[in-house]
Amino acid sequence: MQVTIKYRAHLAELTKMTNEPITHIVLKLPGQQHLPVSIKDVLRYIKSQYGIKACKLAKTMLIVVNGQSILLLKHFKTVLKDGDEVSFFPICGGG
Repeated sequence: MQVTIKYRAHLAELTKMTNEPITHIVLKLPGQQHLPVSIKDVLRYIKSQYGIKACKLAKTMLIVVNGQSILLLKHFKTVLKDGDEVSFFPICGGG
């Protein structure tokens, strides 16, 4: 399974990249089939690769899967499929 993660703004600075194809987020319990990969797993990956600061920042951003906010889906439990694109956008305000 491959998922592409797109980092924006300060998260891109922390990770030192804007796009990252991930092929090794596969969860498997002993004696069971592969488990579905969710946004929560992507956040765990970010924490393991780039540290807690990057993970905390990612959680505060607008997270989008294939152009749709996870707030309209199943939040952090949104299940990802092969080829999905996960983007992290800064939340901006103004007026």
